[in-house]
Amino acid sequence: MPSSPLSASPRAIVVTGASTGIGRAAALWMDARGFQVFAGVRKDADADSLRAAGSDRLTPIQLDVAKKDSILSAAATVDAVLGDAPLWGVVNNAGIAVGGPLELLDVDELRWQFEVNVFGLVQTTQAFLPAIRRGKGGRIVNIGSVGGKVVTPFMAPYNASKFAVEALTDAMRQEMRPWNIYASCVEPGAIQTEIWGKGEETIERVAENLGEHGTELYGHIIDAFARKVGKMQDIASPVDLVSKAIEHALTSDSPKTRYLVGKDAHMGAFLRWILPDVAMDAFIRKVNGLP
Repeated sequence: MPSSPLSASPRAIVVTGASTGIGRAAALWMDARGFQVFAGVRKDADADSLRAAGSDRLTPIQLDVAKKDSILSAAATVDAVLGDAPLWGVVNNAGIAVGGPLELLDVDELRWQFEVNVFGLVQTTQAFLPAIRRGKGGRIVNIGSVGGKVVTPFMAPYNASKFAVEALTDAMRQEMRPWNIYASCVEPGAIQTEIWGKGEETIERVAENLGEHGTELYGHIIDAFARKVGKMQDIASPVDLVSKAIEHALTSDSPKTRYLVGKDAHMGAFLRWILPDVAMDAFIRKVNGLP
């Protein structure tokens, strides 16, 4: 992907959820390309690991997007380092995945899903926009998912949060345009990161929380779904593909509004576009091994 060269002084960005997975890969990727990266983490051990892997330009910062005080403290830390210099962009990557049958879902779990993936994203963007406005433009890169286009049974909380990220990105793109601040949404499919271990843990937790009645209703379906999810690792795309999309969104003179990443993401979005709902439902049931 073509990109614009950096100026003499490195552009500064914030990457949330940089402890593992896409966030860590993106932070190190942009650091290697000359950016001044503020990498949001919650644990000291993750901060130490990033320092060891990155250059002197990479600065881990304590940032929990579910806590307003933590967000404001992180913004103050970045301001203290930058002084009058502008922040070029924010990569809103931090997120979690909540799953389970909607019939049995504790609504507090749904609230928590949105607290991190949606409200945290908005509060983080709000906190860092003043620093971005010190420049003559900037970028907001929101990490969505093909799950923000295609719904999978038992992943409704996660899907709903990513649908919300799509809408928020569209609004940010339109609202920020007068100030040359561009917003893009990166939409990965299955990616080779630690998320698969977390995904299997999520499914196990869902199964454990079903209870006797829930197990009677959904136990065999959840088991089939778990077996299929385990096989998704075989088709997962390299995480560097996501980092390249993020780089393009941050550096191109003409950033895309959306970046689908991975063959499965492209296929899912295409089928969602051409198939009627009933046919799409049947396809999703088949690929997920559901009755």
